[in-house]
Amino acid sequence: MAWEARMASKDAEQILVVPRAALMPDAVHGFRPGPAQEYVERVRAHGVFKRRGDVEQDPSIKQIIPYLMVRHGGRIFVFQRSAAGGEARLHGKYSIGVGGHINRSDVEGDVDLLEAGLRRELEEELVVDARWRPRLVGVLNDDTNPVGGVHFGLVHVVDVDSPHIAVRESDTLTGRLADSDEVRGLYERMETWSQLILDAGDPVRL
Repeated sequence: MAWEARMASKDAEQILVVPRAALMPDAVHGFRPGPAQEYVERVRAHGVFKRRGDVEQDPSIKQIIPYLMVRHGGRIFVFQRSAAGGEARLHGKYSIGVGGHINRSDVEGDVDLLEAGLRRELEEELVVDARWRPRLVGVLNDDTNPVGGVHFGLVHVVDVDSPHIAVRESDTLTGRLADSDEVRGLYERMETWSQLILDAGDPVRL
């Protein structure tokens, strides 16, 4: 019953979405690095909040995901999901970023919903004891599977002034800073979005 209650609660969340046709007039596949402000403007112009349970199976609607890659001193923070995480398919998988939906309840009253959603995601997932600076570096879309088909990533690099970075929920995630060679060595064990970013280049150099 506890699991059913959690799923019902997730389905009831009001999350930020944009109609696919308004967000992507041209097809996007994989990670597209470079200027991406046009996508931000489309989200601001056409974004609405909808019940998560109503859009999870609807590829005509894209759920907006701020995806954050955290860096310090030429190294990327690498995450690994533990067996305690909620999604069994991701247990043990590595990632070079974290991302999440923008929930109405978390950003209501904020002038910039994207900035507020990004900040909430970082502060929810990590403990950072120094100044940090986010920068939009591209967008990510993967329509090759049902989950990717309903999500769209606004990919940011977050540069942190200190190496003292830790995951907040250590029972479900672990993490550490890694250089480019270490990151590449984990490629086969990574989540799809991380692989797509690595396919496009070196995230340390973005």
